[in-house]
Amino acid sequence: MTPSSMGSIFRLALALGLFVWPAPAGARQGEPLCGDCQSTGRVPRELDAEAVALEQGALLCSIALDQDPEGLGLDWKPCPKCVRPSAKQKAVEEFEAALLPKRAWLKARREAVDAVVKSPVDHLETEHFVLAWDLPRIKIDRKIVDRHRALHLYARRLEDLRTRIFEQIGLTDADTNGVKHHVYMFERHKTAIAMAPVVTGRSLVKDTKISLLGIESHMVSWDNPQVITNDEERHQFLVHAVSHHIHDGLEDRRHWLFQRYGWVYEGLAHFQEIRDFGPPIAWCSAEGGAFSNWQSATWEANVKKAVKAKEQPVFQEVIRKSAGSLSPMEHQFAWSYIDYLMWLDPHAMKRALELMIGPQKDVRDVLKEAYGLSVGQFVDGWTAFVLEEYKTRSRKGPYQRPPRS
Repeated sequence: MTPSSMGSIFRLALALGLFVWPAPAGARQGEPLCGDCQSTGRVPRELDAEAVALEQGALLCSIALDQDPEGLGLDWKPCPKCVRPSAKQKAVEEFEAALLPKRAWLKARREAVDAVVKSPVDHLETEHFVLAWDLPRIKIDRKIVDRHRALHLYARRLEDLRTRIFEQIGLTDADTNGVKHHVYMFERHKTAIAMAPVVTGRSLVKDTKISLLGIESHMVSWDNPQVITNDEERHQFLVHAVSHHIHDGLEDRRHWLFQRYGWVYEGLAHFQEIRDFGPPIAWCSAEGGAFSNWQSATWEANVKKAVKAKEQPVFQEVIRKSAGSLSPMEHQFAWSYIDYLMWLDPHAMKRALELMIGPQKDVRDVLKEAYGLSVGQFVDGWTAFVLEEYKTRSRKGPYQRPPRS
């Protein structure tokens, strides 16, 4: 058969109605075509571009869901005028299936938090964090940021913190236990008091924050005016507090770092504070009493002066203590020990943490296997580092020490 004869037969079949164009997927032959949705059963929903941009990086946000009860942020909906029954039915089913997990997430968060504290709380989930937030609008520099934007800002800050810590010591997702970190930030103390025992099993009567780490990760805190008076202090406080959870979340254990290696637990958090902000400002009372600097807020100067006067604490005694037993002076030296190790080789810290997590080896064995140092070599090297690298003048703002050349 020639091409011309085939074309004639095709045109004849089309004229007699014997040829039917392929139906859209899921549609049945013989159903009418829909011009509104092109017979797909779906039409686009118009979403505000600014609102969409705000939600970037968030998996779910209770404020965004509440603001769009019809479609919960989906960019399409079933075609309301669709004349193709099978396509319309499939679209309705797919739409409801897409909304179901979002509704379930919102319901679960309301029951887990709002019902406990008996007040409305905003919620946001990212790849690695779940936030509960009831702070009203906050002031950043001279700009007022509303509650919704503040919630997203802090979610991004926490994700950025995790990224920085991972890059500093060479961690990957494969090194973690995969647990998401739940962070609860409340305006009032009484709200935090109500939430704390439910998720951490402990009271928050006297503290600014309380944590459960390990196979679950929960941190409950409030805007204690004795610790937090502005946005920068709140941010710095959270960097310290949440860095504990990030460093601790490498294995299915609870408080292993806090109890067994207090100098590492606190030293790493203070190291991050100084790197990102400058002089540390807080630790919660569960970590050794209300915050108070030993000597002054210039930790480098304090440590160097003590070393020059041979008045430093004994390393072998500091490393035996839990985080809750460290004095204000020992907090500063714990930071300095970590500062030295990160200066030597920041990626060796990953190996050190692995050795502490698994067999929970003695510090002398950790130093030997991760850094190739005996305790005596560590103390000698650290002493020389302090005398050579530290300044006695005050440093203002964040400081990132260049690694050893």
